[in-house]
Amino acid sequence: MRPRSPYLLSALLLACSARYAPPPRCPSAAALAAPAGPALDDSPTIPVEGAPTLGPRGAPVTVVVFSDFQCPYCNRGRHIMADLVAAHPAQVRVVWRNLPLPRHAQAPAAAEAALEAFAQGGDALFWRYHDILFGHQDRLARADLERYAALAGLDVARLRAALDGGAHRAAVEADRALAERLGVDGTPAFFVNGTLVSGAQPLEVFEQLTAAIIGRAGAAPPASFYADMVRAPLPAPDRGGARPAWGDVHALPAPADAPSLGPAGAPLVMQVFSDFQCPHCARVEPTIAALREHFGDRLRVVWRDYPLPGHPYAMPAAEAAREVRAQRGDEGFWAFHDALFAHQRDDEGLSAAALERYAVGLGVDAARLRAALADHRHAPAIRADMEAITGTGVRFGTPAFFVNGHFMAGARPLAEFVARMQPLLDAAR
Repeated sequence: MRPRSPYLLSALLLACSARYAPPPRCPSAAALAAPAGPALDDSPTIPVEGAPTLGPRGAPVTVVVFSDFQCPYCNRGRHIMADLVAAHPAQVRVVWRNLPLPRHAQAPAAAEAALEAFAQGGDALFWRYHDILFGHQDRLARADLERYAALAGLDVARLRAALDGGAHRAAVEADRALAERLGVDGTPAFFVNGTLVSGAQPLEVFEQLTAAIIGRAGAAPPASFYADMVRAPLPAPDRGGARPAWGDVHALPAPADAPSLGPAGAPLVMQVFSDFQCPHCARVEPTIAALREHFGDRLRVVWRDYPLPGHPYAMPAAEAAREVRAQRGDEGFWAFHDALFAHQRDDEGLSAAALERYAVGLGVDAARLRAALADHRHAPAIRADMEAITGTGVRFGTPAFFVNGHFMAGARPLAEFVARMQPLLDAAR
């Protein structure tokens, strides 16, 4: 999350807006059994010393994150933090605390392994290993932890010894006890200079707090600024208005030559701004397919490219998809599109060699594909898509949707799409 740090680079590889979609947290066992306790006790302290940290230690804004490597909402939360620090590299630091939930059987060992990475290589190695764990959070068995350790550059023999001997178990339990004392009832939980933000809430919530804290800090905050704010934190921001209103209509015509599915005259036109490297874009694909089945020929889906800057494979994948379409038409484009999302999480699944392999399998001329990628002939069309959504003025990540001009962000549930889209269809009749 620090500029040019290993964590920022790898975290932004996955930064997409569906990370903000609710439900925003995994409740703890205690939360399932009883109401949450108070956010802070009578003499609050939220220590930051000795924990993995990103960002300058003298930053006026300190976000203490309680997280769980097996929690999907924590994965969203880490992207939100990446965006926050990227936007305020000199003014925000993030401090990691472990809160593996009881029903996540592989989370405790992952937490201990991550602390061993911290012991071996400090912040840089911790965040590198942290990113790998979150990138493979559905595969966190002991053998996986060791394999990822080798990838990250840990001493695997030392990791095995630490896990076998429980070297970091007490530290994980201390974090868990701290969370309980602070009234944390699920993951992720964020304390922004003492203000509790529960769950992977929208980036705008954190931005509001950050702006308020920076304003209070002034040019030269005292050394006690963080501790003072923890004792008297700001109220949590009102979440109202965190998302652009669905009722706002944006003038965003769909390009006539864009890849699409469904009849050109359909009363519902959904423009999908997406990124082939975004896991949440992949996650929403079955929802889009379900919407097409639900609405039938009353819905046209239009593909728009928005490869995020932190996704190094996204732009080449988008250019390759455009070249596949140039050679094999819409049918080839959508088949290539499906292959990219299907292999998105494979090792080297979006590498140049993989792109060529998928394309050649669809009958694409490999030499022409290489030439297109070399001279970037499709880049202007992709940039035009990006500039189009930027011109709307909405803040968004990927995936993002404009349905008849109405904006919707993130990998939302099917029922929410239908509930929002049906009135538009009814009005068009």
